[in-house]
Amino acid sequence: MKTALTIAGSDSSGGAGIQADIKTMTMNGVYAMSAITALTAQNTTGVTGILESSPEFLKKQLDAIFTDIFPDAVKIGMVSSSELIKTIAAALKFYDAKNIVVDPVMVATSGARLINENAIATLANELLPLASVVTPNIPEAEILSGIKIHDEAGMIEAAKIINSKYKSAVLVKGGHMVNDASDFLCLDENHSAWFRGKRIETSNTHGTGCTLSSAIAANLAKGFSLEKSVERAKEYISGALAAGLNLGKGCGPMKHAFNLKGKFSHSQGLIERLMASVSDVWPKYNDHPFVKGIETGTLDKNKFKRYIIQDYLYLNEYSKVFALGAAKSKNLETMKLFASVISAIANVEMDIHKGYMGRLGVSEEDIANAKRELENLSYTSYMLRIAYEEGEAEILAAILSCALSYEDIAKTMLKNNPDADKDEFYGAWVSCYSGKEYCDLNKIFVAALEETTKDYNEAQLNHIAEIFRECSLYEMGFWDMGNKDASRN
Repeated sequence: MKTALTIAGSDSSGGAGIQADIKTMTMNGVYAMSAITALTAQNTTGVTGILESSPEFLKKQLDAIFTDIFPDAVKIGMVSSSELIKTIAAALKFYDAKNIVVDPVMVATSGARLINENAIATLANELLPLASVVTPNIPEAEILSGIKIHDEAGMIEAAKIINSKYKSAVLVKGGHMVNDASDFLCLDENHSAWFRGKRIETSNTHGTGCTLSSAIAANLAKGFSLEKSVERAKEYISGALAAGLNLGKGCGPMKHAFNLKGKFSHSQGLIERLMASVSDVWPKYNDHPFVKGIETGTLDKNKFKRYIIQDYLYLNEYSKVFALGAAKSKNLETMKLFASVISAIANVEMDIHKGYMGRLGVSEEDIANAKRELENLSYTSYMLRIAYEEGEAEILAAILSCALSYEDIAKTMLKNNPDADKDEFYGAWVSCYSGKEYCDLNKIFVAALEETTKDYNEAQLNHIAEIFRECSLYEMGFWDMGNKDASRN
């Protein structure tokens, strides 16, 4: 299981700080650990007292964590003094911590100041350069950038200043006063993105900053990109706010556990789960003699001839799987997606096969008389059984095993041999499966699978991964079939 560490203050009311971080990390599918920088006496109406940890005791907490259960991500929240900040920075450097999210907490939602004035410069100089991403709200971004922010242009300018100065990605959160909860992410001078959100009308926003940064850390720990981690974190926090928890006399907490069995709690991202299921299979594709022959342009053309005939017959059955997917689709967009791919197979992929068959002297009569070999028959029969007996998501998993593996193979060929797509004979095959059109379609199918499985539990997701793996094993059999003695046509 992936793990995450929160280094922050304790909130006795449970809505922010360590308590919010642990709830958020747990709900986002990682094992949460904590190192407490301070105890606070607070509730929804305000903070009445702060008792700092000593630097020596904080170091003991960090050493205990890093030497036993090494965290896959670290979130840093409230740190009120320079001495504590230096202790944290030293530990992060010593243990070479990864995926560091710094939430530069300076003022509580209630208005209470949570950091000493002289500690702000220490935080900026010691922690920000170590961060994978810094997540200031508008007032914090103004302090760190040295400019006033009045609108979205100001958010962009502040993010770029902070990024340039500290060399960490910056997520400036606009919900504090500039816009309807839209945040700006600056990765570097050439890469940035807006994450648009709609303000949820509620006064119960205690701990939103802690929750967002902890959700980002949890998703980074699970292997999501920073952009995807921010996207998922914003979706999670919107759900927690919309759930409408109403506790306390002041600015109350969110309902962190609004979606106990939903997608946020999955221990891995879906694609990470699928790739893990075939981590011992797919690397073998790229070393397979048949695949290597295409990559180097040295494959016996008689072997390729038998393969292209069998793959043409495979595509006929593969199209039926898409047709069944269209029939079982629960919404029009997915139905249209399945239908469009049937057309693409018939008019693009099969045309490439026909082109090869023309060059290899394969006639229409040869195709009509060809029989699927056992490996082909077994593979397509399995996929069709999934399509007849199971649902939309399971069909997508079976389809994607083939589709994504061909993309991976073709791209690996180009990585190993940049001229593979220029080969006079095999270049068209490499270009087809590494091309933008093919890869973009795969992205659409991945998104469709993520959407259809968003409410799946662990058992259901494991079944999706099982289907993906089974199809990958059948795919290996297909490559073995292609590499048989060329005299067997």
